Amino acid sequence: MSRAALPRRRGAFTLIEIMIAITLFALVIAAMYSSWWAIVRATRTGQTAAAEAQRSRIALRTVVQALTGVQMYLPNIRFYSFDVDTSSDFAALSLVSRLPESFPGSGVFGDHYLRRVTFTVEPDKDGTNQLVMRQMPLLEATNTDQEPYAIVLARDVNVFMLEFWDSVRNDWGTDWLLTNRLPYMVRVTLATGGPHGKIQAEDIATREIVLTAIPIPLQYQIVGGPMPFPPGGPFPGGQPFSPVAPGQPGYPGQPFNSMQPVAPAPYAPAFAPNGQ
Repeated sequence: MSRAALPRRRGAFTLIEIMIAITLFALVIAAMYSSWWAIVRATRTGQTAAAEAQRSRIALRTVVQALTGVQMYLPNIRFYSFDVDTSSDFAALSLVSRLPESFPGSGVFGDHYLRRVTFTVEPDKDGTNQLVMRQMPLLEATNTDQEPYAIVLARDVNVFMLEFWDSVRNDWGTDWLLTNRLPYMVRVTLATGGPHGKIQAEDIATREIVLTAIPIPLQYQIVGGPMPFPPGGPFPGGQPFSPVAPGQPGYPGQPFNSMQPVAPAPYAPAFAPNGQ
């Protein structure tokens, strides 16, 4: 038989070779999907952490703004009281403040800049804690049934603590029982995130606020009554009126250190708690 008469063999893949190729292709696809899913999860986790950090900063800034604009008028102390509750795991704060237009919720109240603001930590539906701010105009008709406007400032709150500078002990304390007096320095600590109560150092944010406002006694509001100092001077002791005691940092002629607490000058007779 001649060579030309022999049947020509054709190249082809066997079933085993095809199965091996499909298996290798599936492994490559699985590896690509795993890498893609890891990138998606990392991106999602990073975005969530960034959003929580931003929300925490906004919440802390809101508390600082409310404390910075605090107001108190002693004759109507039942409306202007400075209420603090630190007896539970989370602090609660209620005060009257003159708030800027950039304050969260200002668009709801129009030109009612003087409002009572309350900060409390309350449980959410999923069992976590959230920092809730409620506010109401101070000059509101007494016959209305309007509910306070509530905003959730921060979620998954682990720490919300208030401390007040004690000029007698020269140290921070968590108790403030004088509802008709204002502290002159407040420290706010807020921590969010951290599963199962595990708090990292980077999750804790602290701010120290010096309150520049003082309670206004009745005699300073009466036309023709005594004033803190004569209009245009001369000032008592030859110095402008200052809420800081003479000789303390921040008094005219004295160096001022913002990190060093100062003693307020006597501006009104001492009041006992609850206005008694």
